[in-house]
Amino acid sequence: MELNSLTALLVEDNELIKEQTLKILDLLHFKEIYTAKNGEEGLAIYRKKHPDIILSDYYMPMMNGLDMSEKIKEHNQEVPIILLTAMEQTDILERAINIGIDGYIFKPVKIQKLLDLIDKLSKRVLLQKHLKNKHKLLEEYKGAIDASASVTKTDIDGVITYVNDSFCYMSGYDKEELIGKKHNIVKHPDTSKETYKNMWNTITKKQVWKGRIRNLKKNGETYYEYSVIVPIVNEDDEIVEYIALRQDITDLYLQEEYLKQRVKEELDKNTKLLKEREEENIREETFSTIGKMAAGITHEINTPLTYVKGNLEMMIQDIAHLDDGIKQKKYLEDDIKIILSGINRISSIVESMREMASKSTEMPKPTNIFACLVTALTLSCNKAKQIAKVYIQDEPFQLGVNKNKYNFIATVQKQRIEQVFIIIINNALDSLKLLDDFESRFLRITIENQEEYIVIKFQDSGKGIDKEILPKIFDPFQSNKEEGGMGIGLNVAKRIIDDHGGKIIASNQKNGALFEVYLPIKEKVF
Repeated sequence: MELNSLTALLVEDNELIKEQTLKILDLLHFKEIYTAKNGEEGLAIYRKKHPDIILSDYYMPMMNGLDMSEKIKEHNQEVPIILLTAMEQTDILERAINIGIDGYIFKPVKIQKLLDLIDKLSKRVLLQKHLKNKHKLLEEYKGAIDASASVTKTDIDGVITYVNDSFCYMSGYDKEELIGKKHNIVKHPDTSKETYKNMWNTITKKQVWKGRIRNLKKNGETYYEYSVIVPIVNEDDEIVEYIALRQDITDLYLQEEYLKQRVKEELDKNTKLLKEREEENIREETFSTIGKMAAGITHEINTPLTYVKGNLEMMIQDIAHLDDGIKQKKYLEDDIKIILSGINRISSIVESMREMASKSTEMPKPTNIFACLVTALTLSCNKAKQIAKVYIQDEPFQLGVNKNKYNFIATVQKQRIEQVFIIIINNALDSLKLLDDFESRFLRITIENQEEYIVIKFQDSGKGIDKEILPKIFDPFQSNKEEGGMGIGLNVAKRIIDDHGGKIIASNQKNGALFEVYLPIKEKVF
């Protein structure tokens, strides 16, 4: 998201000063700049257009700049406002601080000072927009989880603080009957105390508990669930709550019991052994798919969180270079600490959750695959420049390359395809950094049309893929990294490409790894 995606409002009654200021703002290439000649008109424009940044004179007829700013801040405390004035008065400064004015520029305006201030505030606005977008994405993932599993949350004493509709349906209770009650409201009297003792000992040690439990519905019926209980800790590594994901396995359990009975009736000496094997097979086959899906989703959520956290860390560096004399510096530092704490908390929750499923809601559209590659390389640029030289279409990759320099159009889900490219690029970079000689490290990416496919090739000069791992490189929990890793990324990449009707092939070529991604040009029915 660039500066040219933002809008600005300039409130100034002096025509000469307004024209001079507009010339300065034009240097920043805002998407649009609105103007007003007094605070009353500026307030009306704000309410209608909601500009991202506001610059206002103080002395104006009808309504002065501080009065206007106060009303705007009452509506939206986050919108940055820069006050322009020729007067340096203590009472004005004090009121501006109390209102929350983000910048104070004296006339005549120093161009560079104004440009620097707008640049800093713009980065803050862009980061806030980015965070909101990622928060929305996280909410969509939460919706997917709620749609696929029963979810409950309790405090550290086991008192229920949240339930979703699926759990209410499974237990037969309304939300009002569950919130504020101990979770043993659904406890079955025949469930052993050892089960709950083991569960409690596990989660209070900040470990994930998984198991099958027999419970009671409100109407007294027995039901069975498979539960995954995750302790959630704060920044001080203290448990603050527990989140549980549950699957109703009553039908599965009853089928299992039926099979046990049939085996007992028909077999003699091997009855006990067969029952144990049958039970183990059913359990593994039923829940292995859930585990694979959950691992992939955790990786998909962590990818956008990484982008957000990276941008936040860059902003922290920018703020650190501000002059200590700037009054807003401390406010910005405090705000950043709060935001970073929130991001770390989200990351902690996401990393802890393992039993969930989702399906992308992004609609496939005709997309320039070359532009997707440029986006993926841009997001990986900070990592890549420390590790290896990267070439795209036989040219060194540089930030700012024209995304439409080449056109290779396919109907895809853009963000998911970019995620595939990021996974492959990061895997290549992790392999390349193991080489001692920087000059021997490179990643070459080419893209071309081959009949019904667009083919993207990623060739690196690393050590290649271990021959034992190569046949199962796209299986979950397989990893080619010497430093370790869960091996989830390539499984996610393959699933995305499979969803698009394409294929992804891994091989060893020229002492390095080669990944080839085939995307069908014709639209696939999703």
